[in-house]
Amino acid sequence: MTNLESHAYRRIVLVWIALMALLLLTFGSAYLKLGAWNNAINLGIAAVKALLVAVFFMHLRSASTMLRIVAVIALLMLALLFGLSHTDYATRTMQRVPWQTPPKSQNAEGGG
Repeated sequence: MTNLESHAYRRIVLVWIALMALLLLTFGSAYLKLGAWNNAINLGIAAVKALLVAVFFMHLRSASTMLRIVAVIALLMLALLFGLSHTDYATRTMQRVPWQTPPKSQNAEGGG
């Protein structure tokens, strides 16, 4: 094994160790009571893991400029789809479905 091969092997192992550490961090954060911040922290950890996979295992670091542009455009399209889905969800009104029981009013319990 040449020096270049051992360096590449060492880098892959270090990235794998970093991914496993981030996995354990994600697992551990599920048990912390952080409220809404839990989702934000886990999303940030997932973004770091995706970046590590893209740069090192998909070889985007040494890829041509065209391939890097395609990867960025794909991420922007994904962000656009998430944004459009969010606007659709945010503008919906909550409607009751027939099988839900109506809420009890306070006047009915008081005996009136």
